[in-house]
Amino acid sequence: MTVSRSTFGVGVIGCGVISDTHLAALRLLPDARLVAVCDKNEAAAQAKAEAHGCDWHGSHHELLERGDIDIVNLTVPSGLHARLGVDVANAGKHIIVEKPIDIRLEAIDALIAAAASNGVKLGAIYQLRAYPTYRRLKEAVDRGRLGRLLHAAVSVPWFRSDEYYADGWHGTRALDGGGALMNQSIHYLDLLLFLMGPAVRVAGFTGALGHARIEVEDCGSAVVLFEGGAQGVIHGSTCTYLGRPARLELHGARGNVHVEANEVRLWEVEGEPAERYEGPPAATAASDPRGGLEDAVRAHAAQIQDLIDAIREDREPQLNGPEARRAVELILAIYRSSETGTVIDLPLG
Repeated sequence: MTVSRSTFGVGVIGCGVISDTHLAALRLLPDARLVAVCDKNEAAAQAKAEAHGCDWHGSHHELLERGDIDIVNLTVPSGLHARLGVDVANAGKHIIVEKPIDIRLEAIDALIAAAASNGVKLGAIYQLRAYPTYRRLKEAVDRGRLGRLLHAAVSVPWFRSDEYYADGWHGTRALDGGGALMNQSIHYLDLLLFLMGPAVRVAGFTGALGHARIEVEDCGSAVVLFEGGAQGVIHGSTCTYLGRPARLELHGARGNVHVEANEVRLWEVEGEPAERYEGPPAATAASDPRGGLEDAVRAHAAQIQDLIDAIREDREPQLNGPEARRAVELILAIYRSSETGTVIDLPLG
């Protein structure tokens, strides 16, 4: 059943750093109205509410009792996404979740089931899908302009300081679920699956090479076999000296595309004018996971808007729960491969 409504009330649970991007994105959407924010750190919630002119709560249960909230945006630590998301679904609110949708497959499946049983929409954020560069590349792949896809590579050689991991949840198994792959490189692993299709086998290595006190990896590498036979290479790090821009390469029988820092650096596709760009990328810092902040805000807004459109049209969001689950499953398979020293088949048992 379609829904006719001019605006949707939105509540944001979680007032950490990433919430600023979500709140800025909401301001761009004429049919979304920020009603309230929530954080167990009441001082943080109050400060965010004062900055954005909305109500605040110290308990997510209080926020969920409100009748003027239709959509809840979850920007809490990763390991809490599904747990709180189930509460949101049970309260009859639609859900948009910051990446990763959660860090455990059983928790993700419980969230997907809760959304379905309560008749609410579940959407997720992998904002790079909404960047013009990757929309262009996805269209070229879908139209077969690169020919049969043969191999691809993503490299995310970023840097994070020891202070980054000192906030109580980053770098922990319980709340971060992983490190350089699960938290940072997941953006690009999602793109890899988005462009190449399902992965069927993976072998990987992970380790904490540059940060002695974290429970998870700050460096991970893997090789991937995709359905249909194409191959892929993955590298992610948060211990690269000074940090370098992320890079994606896609190679087909009729074309090659290289992207660095979310900008096309090489586009050579059969029958099309070649594009080659020298020099440093124009827009982004080496270790910025979102690219330019304005680009990130617009991309978040696009994915939140798609959830709103899905509610109105009674359809699945383009980036729904099962779609968001795929990158998490691939990363967990890499972890299992590293722990066992074996090649892992997907889907995981």
